[in-house]
Amino acid sequence: MLRKVLLVLMTVVVSYGLTAFAGYIVYIGSEARSEAHLSLVIRFIASPLIVVLIGSLVGFLSKDRPIPTLIIGLAPWTIMLLSSPNKPESISGWLGWLAPILVYMPLGATAAAFAWRYCHKSAKQSGLLA
Repeated sequence: MLRKVLLVLMTVVVSYGLTAFAGYIVYIGSEARSEAHLSLVIRFIASPLIVVLIGSLVGFLSKDRPIPTLIIGLAPWTIMLLSSPNKPESISGWLGWLAPILVYMPLGATAAAFAWRYCHKSAKQSGLLA
């Protein structure tokens, strides 16, 4: 139980750290770019990459059930992404606002599941697990 709590806390810290790092990298390369271009870079490159990296990390470090651990650990990060003063008013606006999160979570869960299976398959083949 303590391991899962520490893994969730590590997920929260690493997600915020990688977000700050990605923001810094985007800031460095933002000289000749428009705000719309930078928004697309964050939405379609940086955020999915962060989720896949964290999902892989959780999958490798988890002993069992990496997907719920990942979802609980990424919840504060998703709340941060969704906390904006300009909330949409129409249904299509809400779908466009929530769509990245609805894609990021399964993407991270898939990465966590593959990493967990890879880690445990390797351990079983080498005779480390009974």
